[in-house]
Amino acid sequence: MKRVFTAVVALLAWACAFGATYPANSPLVRWVGRYEAVADKGDVRFDWSGTYADFVFTGSRLEMKVSDSGKNYFNIFVDGVRSVVRTEGEQQTVLLFEGPHATHRVRLQRRTEGFNGLTTLHSFTTDGTLVADTAPRPTRHIEFIGDSLTAGYGTDSASGDEPYTAETQNCDFAYGCYVARYFGADYNLVAHSGQGMVRNYGDPNPTSDYTMIDRYDQLFDEADKGAQKWTFGSTYTPDLVVIFLGTNDFSTKPWPSFEQFSEGYKALIAKVRGAYGESVPILCVSSYVFEPTFDYVWRISHSDEPNLHFACVLPESFARPSELGASEHPNRVGQKKFAMLLIPYISTITGWSVE
Repeated sequence: MKRVFTAVVALLAWACAFGATYPANSPLVRWVGRYEAVADKGDVRFDWSGTYADFVFTGSRLEMKVSDSGKNYFNIFVDGVRSVVRTEGEQQTVLLFEGPHATHRVRLQRRTEGFNGLTTLHSFTTDGTLVADTAPRPTRHIEFIGDSLTAGYGTDSASGDEPYTAETQNCDFAYGCYVARYFGADYNLVAHSGQGMVRNYGDPNPTSDYTMIDRYDQLFDEADKGAQKWTFGSTYTPDLVVIFLGTNDFSTKPWPSFEQFSEGYKALIAKVRGAYGESVPILCVSSYVFEPTFDYVWRISHSDEPNLHFACVLPESFARPSELGASEHPNRVGQKKFAMLLIPYISTITGWSVE
């Protein structure tokens, strides 16, 4: 009996030391964005930039078990304090937090986009417990559809002369996340670098075979190349959809004609309408960096399509070169200015107040 009692005491001591493990799809973890919850394994799989998980735990240490088909970077916010972790390889254990024993609020946010690999998050382990989050959840949601500007390409880069690296991509400093934070809204990003409405960056033809119109339906950005479709309305319905595409269509020649561009743009609008209905407003954002983007987007947004709105980001919106990141994309300061330009439009469209 003494040996059994000693073994039980040792087991209890081990449990107290290492706490508890929770599957990634635990009901105590709130996921936002496009993801797949694998019920029989408890895993959550995703690759869209900006996908995030919110939860609360009581303890002093937090880890996650994760697998990644490539190499990705995540922001981990604990009580509002940010740090960065990397995921790479199979069944990796990543330390997310070590600090004072208390009740902590956590957000885990993917910084990088789909071509960097598919992430499978298996579980969270803490020396304490995950607890129910009793704070009010956001009542607003914005969906942002775009390219590298929306995905946060180069926002953490120090110079416009630097090439792209996964380390300097941080969607949290892209305009969409700034806007969402300003309005206290949930968000999701449907964004892929180099993507156009009808012509991707550098295509030798005026139209491309696979653009954001095709990608928009997908559960995953890059994984499976559209084999799995996203179920619209399954986890969120946005109050506003922002489309910021067209820069790649006209950044190099040959340009698509207005008819080609308009046909594609209206096809994407039709998909958004099919998913969410005509009552959800769509804000069509144009960049004035390359003509004729402004003219084409303005004409489309002022057509007979219901509940369409227009905004433009002008070249003077940010300073060069001080506010440029990798490959001359706007850095976090330039992106913040983009957000500041869009906030009044969004306030007017939605009725959300500005501070």
